[in-house]
Amino acid sequence: MPRLIKKFWPPSKKLSTNLPRLTKDSKRVALVITRLDRGGSAELTMQLAAGLSQNGYTVLLISGKTVEPFWDPVQYAHDNNFSLQYVNSLIRSLHPIRDIVALIQIVNIFRKFRPDILHTNSSKAGLLGRLAGHLCGIRKIYHSPHGHIFYGYYNRLISKTFILLEKLVARYTNKILNLTEAGRRDHITERIARPEKFIVSSCGVELEPFQKSPSGNILNPPEDSLSLIWVGRIVPIKNLQMLLDALVIVKQSNIKLHVNIVGDGELRQESEDFVRKNNLEMVNFLGYRTDIPELLAKNDVFILTSINEGFGRVLVEAMVCGLAIIATRVGGVPEIIHHGENGLLIESRNHQQLAESILYLGQNREKRQDIGIKNIKNAEFYSLNHYINRVLTIYNNY
Repeated sequence: MPRLIKKFWPPSKKLSTNLPRLTKDSKRVALVITRLDRGGSAELTMQLAAGLSQNGYTVLLISGKTVEPFWDPVQYAHDNNFSLQYVNSLIRSLHPIRDIVALIQIVNIFRKFRPDILHTNSSKAGLLGRLAGHLCGIRKIYHSPHGHIFYGYYNRLISKTFILLEKLVARYTNKILNLTEAGRRDHITERIARPEKFIVSSCGVELEPFQKSPSGNILNPPEDSLSLIWVGRIVPIKNLQMLLDALVIVKQSNIKLHVNIVGDGELRQESEDFVRKNNLEMVNFLGYRTDIPELLAKNDVFILTSINEGFGRVLVEAMVCGLAIIATRVGGVPEIIHHGENGLLIESRNHQQLAESILYLGQNREKRQDIGIKNIKNAEFYSLNHYINRVLTIYNNY
């Protein structure tokens, strides 16, 4: 074995430690995801694993290196009767040596587990997982991109490389499950595969925790103040800076504002420095929190400023709590938020338009109330159970 590959090669014993006990009666499903760090794709994939297990499948979830998960993944897997296997050589960025090692490891896991169905999630896991599935002769292979990285994440050269690789492994895929029609169109535009290979599965959100925490401001919106909340990773693609720039403008009005920033990330310190420099006393950085339902319920308006967003699960969470929403018109967001009906859509990177939208909702309490009531009703379509049933239908029909 070449020395560079051997450096990343774990003992073979580790590869079989967490494999589920195989039975003859149940179908075996292998789910593969690049990482289980905080994010909508990781949460949804773990919930899908639990849902499949509840429906009688033997489930193995394979994940790459994970540093900051939502929950304790091992405990969650145990509590929900599915198995979890880490492959630490599976990482998000391109790395030829690690990628080769990850591919070999995944092939070995598949040969021991012998899945009837393979369902890959996210870009890197989708590439290596589907290639490994093809090499192992798995006949039913599905892929959920959870958005895509065709633009907004990497430079054009890297994006083009991923597009070419996506076209290659799409040949081995029965169906590609897009979260939104916009995502489906983007894949077709890039000619990843024939149009009939794509299907919109939408997304699933566990609504119950948020249904218990409806906003107290729905029926009695405050007249003298406005509370905004932003939730996400403080990284370039989420573009928190757009909100901060808008607040510099809004500060000049007579609206009394409270702004809560929930999340953490590489740009947090830079964002806090900007807030101090511009005397934005209304802004509070709350860091990573697990009490999102309660936090949403204490606010009036949810702000989403992403440059690219495959779906935006947090939008549904805010909808369940009855918040009015201002969101950038990117990715699948316009399929969830219809401008003027259950929220306001603005152009990406346009902080002036965001400031105007904040002022509009601040001055129109009846509109905020109307949007909040509509959002509570609209959110039911995105329930987790509905999503799992859609996935099961795809497994059975394609």
